[in-house]
Amino acid sequence: MKSTKRRPRAAVVAAVAPATALVGALAGCGLTGPAMSAGAELAEFTVTSPSFHDGKQLPARFACPSYPGGQGRTPPLRWSGAPSQTTKAFAIVVDDPDGSDGAYVGWVIANIDGTINELVEGARPEKAVEALNTSEKTAYVPPCPPKGERHRYRFTLYALSERLALKQGAPLKEALSTIAKYTVGRGRITGNFGDL
Repeated sequence: MKSTKRRPRAAVVAAVAPATALVGALAGCGLTGPAMSAGAELAEFTVTSPSFHDGKQLPARFACPSYPGGQGRTPPLRWSGAPSQTTKAFAIVVDDPDGSDGAYVGWVIANIDGTINELVEGARPEKAVEALNTSEKTAYVPPCPPKGERHRYRFTLYALSERLALKQGAPLKEALSTIAKYTVGRGRITGNFGDL
């Protein structure tokens, strides 16, 4: 049986802190909620992709159409080691921490079935809900850094202790704070995209 690393539950707050800068009221203080206690721990789990390696270049098809070959598709993701007894659902937050105006959240999707361990390329899972992104749209915004720049794109998966009471198009601030409140585990893969 694979051992899981444990991190303080407050680590999820730090993990999404750049996104909170985008939503005003929580800037600089991270996501908080009544269920977040400093003594609780988060399980760390593994996220991989058959299309790219952590810290390496994302294939062009996952970029915006402004780039040659860009199709704006979501990359396939696989995960393992999430806390199986407490995970009822998953959420994914995709962000670009290198934006000129601070972190840009390009996708928030929650209530992915807690029994699955994979998201296929271009998929939107059944019964999942998408929240608003930084641009206040309910959509996936693919990597699209300005020409001459290379950005990191973080695909962070959150194991949730229950399905969230979020509606399609929920505000970003509400979605992120609700995800933080019910997170019991976290995993991440980062891909780079752009030109220098």
